Amino acid sequence: MPRLWMVRLGKFGEQEAHALETGELVTGWELPDLTPANTREAVLSILHQALPDEQPGTLRNWAAQLNQLKNVAVAGDLVVTPLKTTGRLAVGRLQPGYIHTEAGAPARRVEWLRTDLPRDALKQDLLYSLGASQTVCEISRNEALARLLAAVETGVDPGAAALPSTKPSSTPETGAEEAAETSDIADLAELARDQIERRISSQFAGHAFTRLIAALLGTQGYQVEVSPPGPDRGIDIVAGQGALGLSGPKLVVQVKSGGIVVDQPTLQGLIGCIHDVHADHGLLVSWSGFSPPVRKRVNELYFRVRLWDRKQIVDALLTHYDDLPADIRAELPLRRIWTLVPDVTV
Repeated sequence: MPRLWMVRLGKFGEQEAHALETGELVTGWELPDLTPANTREAVLSILHQALPDEQPGTLRNWAAQLNQLKNVAVAGDLVVTPLKTTGRLAVGRLQPGYIHTEAGAPARRVEWLRTDLPRDALKQDLLYSLGASQTVCEISRNEALARLLAAVETGVDPGAAALPSTKPSSTPETGAEEAAETSDIADLAELARDQIERRISSQFAGHAFTRLIAALLGTQGYQVEVSPPGPDRGIDIVAGQGALGLSGPKLVVQVKSGGIVVDQPTLQGLIGCIHDVHADHGLLVSWSGFSPPVRKRVNELYFRVRLWDRKQIVDALLTHYDDLPADIRAELPLRRIWTLVPDVTV
């Protein structure tokens, strides 16, 4: 039976664009070629030689992850990659063979099934599993494989209760247990963002989402005017600086909530509105993101139009939360906490 693996592509997602374009899952390690290492112990031996100053516990952890990537995961297994650059999930099937790149990074090839799966398509327990802080780990609890495949096909996670129970077809190899244990260490920041995003999706739908965006602009010194609910002819918010909002930069804002993925005609409509209302810039906001043709124009339109997807929205929310109106904070109650960051990833 196939297994499900999570593979992260760099601490800041620096390898994601390459992976989406080429299907090469390039990890963040820079190491000698692991091709001859067919066991965890052989991988660990290479790590000891290449990284003599690293802590033994860290090397054991890395060896367990790298052994899974190279020797345990096989062609036909499913791979899920949480994309830091888009806030979505990419899902694919592993292809045969291990790759060692010219830059010295261990890698595998994958055939992508979907690269734009929204995180909120998955239920919280499955998102928690994907919050493991490892670079490589197996995700096996609560029928994760079948549920992720269902989400790829239908866009909806059916949940563990809706699926027949299955048992692993084989016992994990020696050394995989160590990686499984450490995979329970979650990326708490990522899990917190998932919860915040779910609250925004449920609490701020439709015109309420426009109200949230207007409030965020208000925390940044803008005077805002929000169009009433209903047809807006491409203008949801107009905003300007100064006491009366007459000073620049002057913004025209289009807001899309729910599952709407903004396409090229919507972008062109906003560009036309900038000219029509004599604004300086446009802000295009979409909770569910933007089509590839729109994203390709980010640099081209950098000084005219900015794009906010859920990542930029949540970033702005966390930065300016204390300055939001009391009614917004009551609908979205947040509290800062301090937690120790586990040192288990590359």
